[in-house]
Amino acid sequence: MTLLNEPDTIKVTVLDEPLRIASEADPEYTREVAAHVDRTLRALRDSAPTMEPFKNAVLGAMEITDDLLRDRSERAALAAELTGRIERLDALIDGALKQSVPDNGSGGSPSRRSRKETSAR
Repeated sequence: MTLLNEPDTIKVTVLDEPLRIASEADPEYTREVAAHVDRTLRALRDSAPTMEPFKNAVLGAMEITDDLLRDRSERAALAAELTGRIERLDALIDGALKQSVPDNGSGGSPSRRSRKETSAR
């Protein structure tokens, strides 16, 4: 997102300051982002009314960035947990398939292949 004064920009307001933003994102999404920034900065300003505007903006940016980084970390941990669960389930399914398919006496018969081997064909 870029601050501009062009007619094809999106007008938003943050801390009662009108801004024009050029963004490739959907205009409604851009307004939602600006509203989130506005709420964060207002909450900080309300909690410390004598804080200088620049410090308020920096603390607001740090708070929003902290939320982002925590969410990314949680998402990565969930993705790793899901990957582990999928691998364990895959191994259990392969084990169950190997036990349930009878051996027809031909040694390396196709009926004894794992799901991965069968689906790769």
